[in-house]
Amino acid sequence: MTTNEQSWLISSDSHIVEPPDLWTARADDSRLPHVVREADGDWWYIDGRKTMSFLGIQTGMRFEKDPTKLRTSATFEEVTPAAYDPSAYLKANEQDGVWGSVIYPSEGLVIFSVPNTEVVSAAMAVYNDWIADFCSHDTSRLKGIGMVNVDDVAEATAELRRCHDLGLGGVLITVAPPTWLPYRSREFDAFWATAEELQMPLSLHVGTDRADSRVAEFVLNVKDVPPSVFVNKDYPIRRTLADLMFSGVFERHPGLRIGTVEHELGWIPFFLQQLDNTYTDKPIRGPEWKRLSDPDALPSQFFRTNCFASFQEDSLGIRLRDEIGVETLMWGSDYPHTESTFPRSREVLEEVLQGVSDDERALITSGNAAELYSFALPGAEE
Repeated sequence: MTTNEQSWLISSDSHIVEPPDLWTARADDSRLPHVVREADGDWWYIDGRKTMSFLGIQTGMRFEKDPTKLRTSATFEEVTPAAYDPSAYLKANEQDGVWGSVIYPSEGLVIFSVPNTEVVSAAMAVYNDWIADFCSHDTSRLKGIGMVNVDDVAEATAELRRCHDLGLGGVLITVAPPTWLPYRSREFDAFWATAEELQMPLSLHVGTDRADSRVAEFVLNVKDVPPSVFVNKDYPIRRTLADLMFSGVFERHPGLRIGTVEHELGWIPFFLQQLDNTYTDKPIRGPEWKRLSDPDALPSQFFRTNCFASFQEDSLGIRLRDEIGVETLMWGSDYPHTESTFPRSREVLEEVLQGVSDDERALITSGNAAELYSFALPGAEE
């Protein structure tokens, strides 16, 4: 690596590709994720439902191929070992100028769409053990994000604490809880308090809508995703963040950190404007229209003090960074997924960050994530 060590990147949103035996080697339960080989590749099944095939077979090919030629199914043998072997993972990171990565699952994201809450909790607990072991290869550069099922708040709080004890860097919770238990509910206060106490950042990642266990249906058929889903991927995060801000969660838990991951940025300025407009100019319409204890406070202020926003390549959002708050922004490569910026992350960032000062670039590409997840970049003062 010839790049000056001071310009290393930190990816706030990377992934692993789960090995086929991740769950079967650790639990004797056919409902948990397992792989079935079919004519067009290997497919994951959860609780009897076919979900998705393997990612990580075309990392970097978006820069070389017509997108209509990119594949959506493969066998595990086609997956790059750098997607599931920690030593190879770090070498691939270095090739892309990335010093450290915050690591999310791949198939694990689909688990949120499984209605059976027992299966969800069991699958997530097994994954949390595995990702902690993966990151133990080098905990200074690999920060695993655990998964927590919030259907039962007491159970979720216990698993959050266990993730902390495993050494994980934070946890992933559903971006869209079911309507019968929204995040504005006071039932979650013990969970928020524990995350605040343990200084565990909570992530709201795209594609983690929670199924309603009462209807026993998947939220989304991941085998046949309409393009409108990708265009409107910020819809669930907007509702969830609004619930958190209006309901006083961040007033009660000022040390709580919650972030939007892979929803990009351009929607945020208008969203923040609408938060305050609704709070100051709309008539009260029932008991959910609560007032903050500070008479001078506005809901939008909590975005800068309590939230973070992981993005990939949103040049429009970067142009609006002063409206969002540079201190909230964190770049992520999405390695090793097909749409990842690997192996041209520096080239992509150079285009996205045109006109951004060196100080702000440093915060966006490494500094903010380093502070939140306790990375130490080479050459940084002890």
